[in-house]
Amino acid sequence: MTVTSPHKRKDALTAKVASIAGVQTRVLECPGSGPTVLLLHGFSDSADGWRDVLGELAKSGHHGVAVDLPHFGRAGRPTSSSVFAGLDEFVEAAVREYDTGQGVVLVGNSIGGLAALRAARRTDLPIVSVLAIGPAGLIVPWWMTALSRARPVLDRVLAVPSPALVRGTVAGPAIMGSLFARAVASGHLSARAKSRYASHWGPGDLRRQLVLGGQTLAELADPHALDNAEFQMPVTLAWGDKDWICSPRAGARLQQLHPDVRLRSIAGSGHCPQYDNPNVVADLIRKCTGPTTDSTQATDNKGTTP
Repeated sequence: MTVTSPHKRKDALTAKVASIAGVQTRVLECPGSGPTVLLLHGFSDSADGWRDVLGELAKSGHHGVAVDLPHFGRAGRPTSSSVFAGLDEFVEAAVREYDTGQGVVLVGNSIGGLAALRAARRTDLPIVSVLAIGPAGLIVPWWMTALSRARPVLDRVLAVPSPALVRGTVAGPAIMGSLFARAVASGHLSARAKSRYASHWGPGDLRRQLVLGGQTLAELADPHALDNAEFQMPVTLAWGDKDWICSPRAGARLQQLHPDVRLRSIAGSGHCPQYDNPNVVADLIRKCTGPTTDSTQATDNKGTTP
């Protein structure tokens, strides 16, 4: 891996450009000790979505790293026949790179959560535990199936010359930030969070993301997106109790196949709890880095405090 241009932001996180698995990307990092907490965001998001969680981890002295996944944020746009095959390769390289000798706690949201669960099947990676938050692909909702079936039509529509909004305009990023807030948190995201999300949208990105989304939906509809292979380390699944994008029912289904999986619900959160409840997410992460303690606002699958 190559690293260039480190610098400090006002929030004291280190931001740098790096090359991981041949993909140029951006890395946000807070110094600390213990296992490295490696944070993977979801579709169309970026490492910026983890800034508040990294801030919480820094307060407790945990080493945290968030990366822009391929195709998103400021990362490169590699050509690949499979979105998840590319993610698997990228996550493997990132885990190996940021392991400092004490292992890695792998945390992912949405498609990042599915990527983390796919990595949890590996016996050759230094992963000590996995926390998947609202992981995609465990249950395919009706709207995802409908969009996947409509992909040929959508592909033809996207091939037509697009209006200014699709190409990207001055107002485009603000609109995308508002739409993202509506999708993941019923519109209740701070102006700063929406601004962070929208900051990576530019001309042509909406069309590109829609095309990539069609490919991703097709792969998520594959029942083998996550097979029944045994997890090789402790796995915790967490959902915001207001998540309508990836159903919390998927956790109970996965737990039937893997009884040792722990389930957690985050009260008042939508699909991306790292935005609206970063302190609770950070607390769940801390529990994955060492012995379990009994202080969290998250509840287990029986509705009791873990």
